[in-house]
Amino acid sequence: MKYLKYLFLSLFLLSVTSACQPDLTEFQPASNSLFKITFSYPANWVWEEQRPFDELAPGDEPPPSELIVLQDGGISIQVFKPSDPQTQMQEWMDGFLGAVINMQHTDTTIQIDGYNARWLTVVYPPLTATSESYTQEVIYLLTEDRFYTIETDGSIQKEFEEFIKTIKILR
Repeated sequence: MKYLKYLFLSLFLLSVTSACQPDLTEFQPASNSLFKITFSYPANWVWEEQRPFDELAPGDEPPPSELIVLQDGGISIQVFKPSDPQTQMQEWMDGFLGAVINMQHTDTTIQIDGYNARWLTVVYPPLTATSESYTQEVIYLLTEDRFYTIETDGSIQKEFEEFIKTIKILR
C-alpha cells in the first residue's frame, strides 16, 4: 500500500513539474544556411531573419553573415564566416571591450558544446536622471570556420540562460 502511495505521489509530482515546462521547439538551419548550430527555445518564440548590419571601416568588405532575431526582441544571433574567423572575432571582441572599458562589465569564458565562448556582460549607466541602467550581454562563440555573436538586452535573462544551455554545434 505504501508503495502505491509513493508511486501516485511521484507520478503526480512528475505531471505537475512537466506541466510547468514550456513546449520547446528545435531550431534547425536550412541546408544552405551559414548557421551550423541547433538550439531549443519555447514554442511561442518566433525568429525572424534580418539583414545584417555591421559597422565597418571604410573600404572593408563585410564577411558573409546571417542574422536572426527574436520577433518580440530580447535575443539576436548572428553568424559570420570570414576568411580568418579567429582573428576577426578577436578584433571585434577587443573593439567591444575597448568601448566599454570604463563601464561595469564582466568577461567570462564558458563552454558551449565543447567550444570555448566568451560571455561579456556590460551594465550601461542611465542616460538621464530618470532613466535606469541597461544591461547588454554578448556571447562570442568560435567554431572551426565561423563565429557567432549571441546577444540579449537582459529583458528575458532567465530564458536566455536556459536557451544558451541548449546550443549544439552541427559537425
